[in-house]
Amino acid sequence: MGVDAGALGLMALARSSGADFSRVMTIGRHRLNVSTDDLETFFRTRNRADLAARASDGSMEGYCEELLRVAFGAEIVKSMDASDYEQADIVHDMNTPLLSNEHYSVVLDFGTLEHVFNVPVALDNVAALCAPGAHILHVLPSNNYVGHGFYQFSPELFYQVYAPERGYEGTRVFGAPASTPDVWYEVKAPRDVGARVDITSRDQMHLLVLTRKVGEPVPLVQKPVQQSDYVQMWKTDRKVAKRERRSDLERFVRAALNTMRHRRKVARRDVSSQRSDITPRQVLTLTGSF
Repeated sequence: MGVDAGALGLMALARSSGADFSRVMTIGRHRLNVSTDDLETFFRTRNRADLAARASDGSMEGYCEELLRVAFGAEIVKSMDASDYEQADIVHDMNTPLLSNEHYSVVLDFGTLEHVFNVPVALDNVAALCAPGAHILHVLPSNNYVGHGFYQFSPELFYQVYAPERGYEGTRVFGAPASTPDVWYEVKAPRDVGARVDITSRDQMHLLVLTRKVGEPVPLVQKPVQQSDYVQMWKTDRKVAKRERRSDLERFVRAALNTMRHRRKVARRDVSSQRSDITPRQVLTLTGSF
């Protein structure tokens, strides 16, 4: 877990969207996984020669606390983890409910949630750590990360968990394939599209999630969210579909063509394909204000 180029860009987007980084909680202690040269380039391309100079002297290396203080104006940076292996400030297993009176203006999860078995409890804990108006940022595995952790995540989960009726606003989700670091793909909410947004990718892809807590959400362990297309389906009149009767020849031909049909379907759903439910975004344009 840590702050890579995607996480750095997401924090820049959050900052330009009004996020207050004065009190930061990281879920897991995050290392700075960006080279000194790349960090310097990041700041120079955003017209921050002062921060580029600080990056070049190596003072931000190691864990992310110094980066957050110097570049994002953090006054308090704390970390939470299930063990003290990396000297986290608070030792707590995110699988269990968190009882804390401390609240933060930004909560960062850059590669932790996929390692937590009890995801609903972990998401409730993230919400509980947020002060009113706090921003939540996630960078989590989506496609082609099987075996990395317990889970790979879908945009649908975050659009339902961070829905307006649950007390959130401004939720945005991006697919970030490893092969296109300069382009993110903004995914529309399936509830707005009125259909599932199925996504494939040729290489490893992270989801980048940004949202703002403005209310008091009912805990997920009390009232779980449902997938949006099913919710819509349940509201419509029930229709009993007639099963199509096929001949032996029709079934044989259909089975023979299944492999080709599957390959074409996967290609059509690739995140980089031209489609109405996903919009390519140039990262520098999106995150250039700093």
